[in-house]
Order: sequence, then C-alpha cells, then structure tokens
Amino acid sequence: VPGLDEMFKTGGYYRGSSILISGTAGTAKTTLAAYFAMEQCSKKERVVYFAFEESPQQLLRNMRSVGIDLEQFIKKGNLQIHSARPSLNGLESHLLSLRKIIKEFQPTSVIIDPISNLINVGSTLEVRSMLVRLIDMLKYDNITTLFTSLSKSNEEIRPDLSEESVSSLVDTWITVRDIE
Repeated sequence: VPGLDEMFKTGGYYRGSSILISGTAGTAKTTLAAYFAMEQCSKKERVVYFAFEESPQQLLRNMRSVGIDLEQFIKKGNLQIHSARPSLNGLESHLLSLRKIIKEFQPTSVIIDPISNLINVGSTLEVRSMLVRLIDMLKYDNITTLFTSLSKSNEEIRPDLSEESVSSLVDTWITVRDIE
C-alpha cells in the first residue's frame, strides 16, 4: 500500500518481521492483508494466507470486488489460501496444521486473518502460548507474518484479548478505525 510504504520510509516491512492490523468490522483489515499478499506475490514471493472467517472462494470474490486479483497468484503457484475455523480441532491441532502447511509450501510471508477467532477456542494464556510458538517458528525461518484482529468497538480504549495476546510479540501494530 503506497501510503503505508511512504509512512515507513523503507518501502515496507523488514523481512521476518511480524505485523498486527487491528480494527472493528469493515475497517479494511482483510483488504490490507490482501494488498500485502498481492504485493509479495508480484515480487515472486510465496505467501500462505490462513483465512479463519471466509472460504477461499469468498475471499477471492470479495477482494476482486475491490480490484485485488489474488487468483492469478494461486494459478502461478505463489499463493495458497487455507480456510479452517480454529474451533474445529482445538489450538494444538490447529497449530500443528499451520506448521505442516508452512513447512511444505515454504512461504516467505504468512497471513493469519483474524487471530481474534482463536480466543473462542482457548483462554488468553493458551492463545498467547500458541502464538508465541508460531511467531518464534516464523521468525526463526525469517518469514514475514501479518496478523489481523477484530476489535469489538472504536470506543474501547482497552485492547481486545487477541490484541493483548499478541501486541507485545509483534514488531508493528497498526490500528484501523472508522472516523466520521
């Protein structure tokens, strides 16, 4: 996203860093994540996109409606989209599944959209523990990670549990808001 690149003055994120984008529903968190995926794939990088709320078909359709064509990168082999609700198997099983996909595809970037869905599966401590292990694994492999997190309300000053769980672990935290 040109405006964000300009703000960072380095042309984007450092490889191997972790980024959290949080905001309420409709503030373009998924769109920002899709832009990130598109840009990485345009540079011939490999991206795994874990969508916890939408099926791959819904994500492709919704992003196409705002001018982001991710399907071309799937066809080229630069992008994989996996959709699974964390509540299906529990946190440990979900973490093992994510790790397996990452090890097999060997991406340079991973997107997890949204981590707030993990809170429904375990306690804050369990979710934080899972995310610490995942972030450590990704950082060790120098994989750039972008997380999104759904906040409950613009008026809330206190971060949501998912944001609290990961905010001290990430390198960059971007909050998006609707402001009239």
